[in-house]
Amino acid sequence: IIEICGQGFFAGELGPGTVVGSAAFNLYVITGLCMLALPPGEMRRVEGFTVYLITAFHSLFAYLWMAIVLIWITPDVVDFGEAVITFLLMPWLVSWVYSADRNWFRGAQVHPDDTDEPRRTSLPAAENANGDGNGEVKATAGELPDIERPPSDHQQQQGFTRVTSSGSGQQHSYLHYRRIAANVTSGALNKNRRMSAGKEEDLKAQVQADQEQEANRLNAFKSAIQESFHVTSHAVFHWEAAAYAFAETNGEAKITIFRSGKTDSPGRVAYRTLEGSAKEGAAFEARTGQVMFEANETQKAVFIPLIHDYQWNPNLDFFVMLEPVDVTEGTVDPRSCKTKVTVIDTDKAGTFAFSKANIQTYLSSDSHAFLLIERRQGLEKVCYSKITTRDQSALQMIHYHPVDGLVLTWQPYEASKQVKIRLCPFDEPANDNPDDKSVRFLVDVVEVDEGGGVVDGQEAHTADVKVVFNPNKSLDLDGDDEIPTWSEQFRQAINVNAGGDLGDASVVDCVMHWLSIGWKLVAAIVPPPNIWGGWACFSVALALIGVVTAIIGDLASIFGCLVGLKDTVTAFTVVALGTSLPDTFASVLAIRADDTADNAIGNVTGSNSVNVFLGLGFPWIMATVYWWAVGPSDAWVEKYGPVFAGGPPKWEHYDKYKESGAFVVMGGSLGFNTMIFSILTFFAFLFLYWRRVNYGGEIGGPNMLNRLSALYMVSLWFIYVMVSALQAYHPDNFVSF
Repeated sequence: IIEICGQGFFAGELGPGTVVGSAAFNLYVITGLCMLALPPGEMRRVEGFTVYLITAFHSLFAYLWMAIVLIWITPDVVDFGEAVITFLLMPWLVSWVYSADRNWFRGAQVHPDDTDEPRRTSLPAAENANGDGNGEVKATAGELPDIERPPSDHQQQQGFTRVTSSGSGQQHSYLHYRRIAANVTSGALNKNRRMSAGKEEDLKAQVQADQEQEANRLNAFKSAIQESFHVTSHAVFHWEAAAYAFAETNGEAKITIFRSGKTDSPGRVAYRTLEGSAKEGAAFEARTGQVMFEANETQKAVFIPLIHDYQWNPNLDFFVMLEPVDVTEGTVDPRSCKTKVTVIDTDKAGTFAFSKANIQTYLSSDSHAFLLIERRQGLEKVCYSKITTRDQSALQMIHYHPVDGLVLTWQPYEASKQVKIRLCPFDEPANDNPDDKSVRFLVDVVEVDEGGGVVDGQEAHTADVKVVFNPNKSLDLDGDDEIPTWSEQFRQAINVNAGGDLGDASVVDCVMHWLSIGWKLVAAIVPPPNIWGGWACFSVALALIGVVTAIIGDLASIFGCLVGLKDTVTAFTVVALGTSLPDTFASVLAIRADDTADNAIGNVTGSNSVNVFLGLGFPWIMATVYWWAVGPSDAWVEKYGPVFAGGPPKWEHYDKYKESGAFVVMGGSLGFNTMIFSILTFFAFLFLYWRRVNYGGEIGGPNMLNRLSALYMVSLWFIYVMVSALQAYHPDNFVSF
């Protein structure tokens, strides 16, 4: 922007060349430095691989697009449509990266503590003799599967009577509440309101009666099976178990028919499904049929297809009945002819809890208390939770800003959210204990009326926040510097060690201070981030970055002129290196501090994409609009037109645009540089992928491997610089575009 505006909306030599050169330095040199920054033996791997692939592709496509525009579509010209498309590729990239980061492509990253997340195709096999590893949980006569086990007295006291509304306005049957009571222990309950005391008593009585009915059915089932083994005159058909439970993602329910008694002859038995809370076509597919037993065959399996609806709902039940075909081939006992199949929902909203259930301490000089909420045991749906604060010794609007009913929206596979509670500066509190200079308040995560998740426990859903009075606002509990005032910034800038103990300053500290004092004073101009919500800091810093960039560009041009470098060579070497230094420090710090390579490498690929889409797209829009409004000015004709009347124009496409004018960006050297960059980038990404497959990570590893990898990446940059520089000075010896 600075170059275009400073040159009267003409394209300069530094702009596009700087972008390509900066991209080459970012990818090759910064990646190599990140490899050297790790201690020997440490490995860093990109975990968000989908995001990485998207940014890597766009970082290469960005420069190919630039070459396509300037060489093939409209040679040496950028029109308004091309400029707009270039700029719109920025939100296009952001949308794709956001989608991948939200795991909308099903590449879920869950919280490490989310060990009970049901995104598998079946439940674990039961550990008793009834678990055959087919994703089912069976209950033999006399026992219930875990999903159906009634809640304990403690669980009842913890609120198993809290129910959820389907949102349809319909009245729920007692089966609905029975399922809710059963689901509490499974973690699949989606609660949203507490029932009144009268309804609680009714529901408890309902659940108790239902438990008694289920217990009687199981006892009768057990008796029928025991009696069938003593029958010798005829065959008796019965189910293997009184109840089964299957995950809805299992695809089918496998239930087994047993034949006891007289089994030395063939026999047939019929079966059919019956709706319960699970409905045909919604939770399972209806099935009827006959099963043929050969002589001495005692068991056969029946398969009932299950339907995964991808929506949260309570666990649903249906039944499968046995019916005799011919009494001469076998009979059924009414007590054991029906089995219940529970379809376990895997689309749970999840449970919410604060990551730290103990007291979290902050200073009165801190701007906010930052609390992390985790979502566990179910991430496959959009759901909501609510945040509310409560006074303790801390009082709202005196010690902190209250939050009442802040609703958090959780997208699928979103495993954590950070909540900020704004703190207020306050005077030293008058507590009974003179040594206690703190106040406390509570933050609760509570349920919402629709689409909420389960609150995890009685402690983890409440955060106890302790705010300690801090008379010395320059230090916090960890010894880190607090945000200085504007005047303190200038005092720190003109003093060695930022105003610390001068006796601790080394000779190097003093020398570096005097060499950089001018830059320190310039940086001190930036307002502290706590003024105007950070907007003053952002605006002034952005303006100073523009000024510094302009200075670097002018100094680079002067330096290139003094040593005899062409502007194009200066752009992809000196200027590119200077503008890439912030990315260098950021990536090196990230690779050291993080356990993954996402931030370090993502910073490189993302920056390379943004440099083109935003760094060129927006200035191009400005320039194309300007030349569309102004037309071919005298300066434009002088720059691109003929030297004398009737002579050949300086620009080969001048005749095509002499009536309308155009924003001219010469693409000769830029096209070649882009081609070299694209080829080398392909080999760089291929090398990083090879490391990922063979050594488990893109960055790090054994010392020799790491050093050779860094050497390879840096050598790609030297190849780019050498070939591009040779082309700039000897264009006739290279391919032209």
